[in-house]
Amino acid sequence: MKHYIKFHKAFLPATIVSLVLIAFSVLGLLTRGFNMGVDFKAGVNQYVQLAFPAAGITYDGPGQPVLTIGDGRLQVVFSGAEVENRTVSHNLATAGSLRQLASLLEADGISLTIESGAAELPALLLVPTYAGEFVLSETARRLHRSARDINEGFGDLEKVRQALASLTQMTVKEFGDANAMQYVIRISDDGSNPDFAETVHATIGELLAVEFGAGHFVMMQTDYVGASFSQSLMSNSWKLVIGTLGLILLYATFRFKLKFALGAVLALVHDAFIMMGFMIWSGMEFNTISIAAILTILGYSINDTIIIFDRVREDKKLAPTDSTPTILDRSVNETLGRTFITSGTTLLAVFALFFFTKGSVKDFALALIVGIVAGTYSSVFIASAFVRFWDHVKGKRIARLEAAGKPGQIVKATN
Repeated sequence: MKHYIKFHKAFLPATIVSLVLIAFSVLGLLTRGFNMGVDFKAGVNQYVQLAFPAAGITYDGPGQPVLTIGDGRLQVVFSGAEVENRTVSHNLATAGSLRQLASLLEADGISLTIESGAAELPALLLVPTYAGEFVLSETARRLHRSARDINEGFGDLEKVRQALASLTQMTVKEFGDANAMQYVIRISDDGSNPDFAETVHATIGELLAVEFGAGHFVMMQTDYVGASFSQSLMSNSWKLVIGTLGLILLYATFRFKLKFALGAVLALVHDAFIMMGFMIWSGMEFNTISIAAILTILGYSINDTIIIFDRVREDKKLAPTDSTPTILDRSVNETLGRTFITSGTTLLAVFALFFFTKGSVKDFALALIVGIVAGTYSSVFIASAFVRFWDHVKGKRIARLEAAGKPGQIVKATN
């Protein structure tokens, strides 16, 4: 006789552990709440980078060339009735120093006036044109450069917070590399100022200029969400999650019996609470990407659960006299290899995202890691445990009816 791991013996301890984790999730929801991102909380996310003035760039020829810096390249697109449409592109890594880059641009009539002491610095230090394309003209546009290393940094998280201390409902977080001096400033909107986004953008610029100097920062990106839109987005997101659970319940009920459908949905609710609890206690920002992670895990988990239940149905037909715990143990063992291979290969891809990305993608990957582990666990120990509990309660009811001598009700209970 083939030896199977007796998973059913761990159903009760696993259920207790899950209840404790869910209780912590609920406690965190009541006491701490989610760290709402700008998607769900009206306000502005202003991304800034502290940087050094590097050069002024001008063009006094025909046409209106447009400058773009990003992904390690400097690109100028010439267009207009007076000039031939063409694109000039320079790899900043191979261009050498700012002085050498200036020589390359001079051939196209573009003048790069380098700040004192910066001529021999690598051109690769130039800060991308985050605010969009620069239309070059006789009026100089300022280019910035990043710090050469951490020793050249002149700002940190605390200094930025002190500079913006006069702003209410403000939080500052650091992102990017250690020496990038990049920060995201979040300020909530109470709805009293119709020009909130523009006012806050200007105020942040003024306060940073006082603290670090007018040319020592770059406004990278501004994200703004109004109060009505954020409330609507939050409401629709929860409706989406609840609607997904409802549709999965209908699907599982149609494909299996009600006990399997309820077990599958219970496992999904378990996974959602575990993920939410992790997000709450870790302080991870809760935004639309978090909702995407939860929905992704719901789909992943139900797939694993359905495969186990499908095998349970087959094994029940092959051995109708075997007990429910025996059937469940056999089915889980028979699908265990597939579960580990699927979860393992998925985790390899998600770990790659976690270790080699940053920002919202990194948070998304971390949420998926927690969700995949929770989903694999719940398919075995929560969904299956519910089926075992259902049949146990049903068996006790049938036994009571047999003792009471009610054959008609026994037939109904059996069906």
